Parts: sequence; structure tokens; C-alpha cells
Amino acid sequence: MVDRPKNEEELQRLEAIGVIRASRFVRKHAHSHKKADMDTVFEIHREIFKDAWPEIAGKMRTVPLTITDSDHLPPHHTQVPGLVKEAREELDRLLVGLNSTEPFWIEGKDLTDEQMNMIDRVVEIAAWLHHRITFIHPFQDGNGRTARLAANLILECFGLVGISIKIERENKNRYRQALAQVDKMNDLEPLKTLIYEGLLDRLNGVPMFFNKN
Repeated sequence: MVDRPKNEEELQRLEAIGVIRASRFVRKHAHSHKKADMDTVFEIHREIFKDAWPEIAGKMRTVPLTITDSDHLPPHHTQVPGLVKEAREELDRLLVGLNSTEPFWIEGKDLTDEQMNMIDRVVEIAAWLHHRITFIHPFQDGNGRTARLAANLILECFGLVGISIKIERENKNRYRQALAQVDKMNDLEPLKTLIYEGLLDRLNGVPMFFNKN
């Protein structure tokens, strides 16, 4: 029988530890040059919940869900396997031609147009994956945390840095509106802007990380 947290405080502590562990997993995976794919997304979720809620860790949900304070109704759980399969195939397609390499420092140099285009492509893929996870809601819990770490996986695998998208207080509405903009108009730009802001926060005052070709 699986030991469950004894109370809400212990649950929150184990989930917080799980997020830290998953963040380290993302960084290690990125530096290992391993492929970034949907299997890795499920591993991220497993790292978050393997102690706090092992029954759901890294597993597709089998129950319907609603999202508090959101107009988005996640697809029925019977649709999740098919949607995950589609996302898996699309992610593989989007990553064609991108090489997972160690970043290097660009010191005192302007980025070339080619480098800027590559950065924008990476950020767009990160935004797309972030949205697909929140849209499908493939897990019973922790979809937002997994989506944000999955976006970091893409950023870190392709030479940028992991970020923290601000979703507290007034930023929460911006974040939700950015996700809704993709739902309604297939427009990733507001979500990309949030990711770029996160990158600027991380990189403020230090040289820019990017891939070495």
C-alpha cells in the first residue's frame, strides 16, 4: 500500500520538494543532450509527484476535470491519449533541425539575425508546448507546474535559460489571458511575450546564453 501524506501541510511540502527535484531533472536532461519529447514531459510530472501523490505521478488522468476560475474546460479524459499522441507527433516535427547543444557566452556582441530567429523559434516551441499541456490537461493534478517546467525544458535544451513565469496577483490574469488567446485565436504572441520577459529577468545584467553551432 502506498504511503500518502498525512495532512495538507505535508502534501504541500512534498510537492514543493518535487518541483525542485523536477527542475533539477530538467536541467540535467538539457545538459545531457537527450531528446526533448512528450516522454520527458511525463517524466517531469513523475518527478513532481512521485512522493506526494505516486498514484498519479507521470500517468495520464482517467477522470474528468474542471479548472478553478477558468473558462477552459479540459477535454474529456477519454480524449487525452489521442491528444497526447498528436502533441507528441507535432513536438517531434517542430524540433526537426534544432540541435541540443551546450550554450556559450556571447560577450559584448550583438546577436545576429540568424541567432535571433533561432531564439524566436525556440521560444515559440516552448510557448506551444506550454499551451498544449494546459489545454489537454493530461494529468489529474499539476498540469500548470508541468507545463512551465516543460517550457523550460525546451529553453534549456536549446541554449537558453530556465525561467519563472510570473503568475501571482495581477500577473495571473495576464497569464490566463495569454493562454486563452491561443485557445481562441491560435495566437502564441502574448504567451511568447511572457516567456521573453522571463528570459530578460534571468539575463538582466549578464551575457546572453545561446547555442554554439
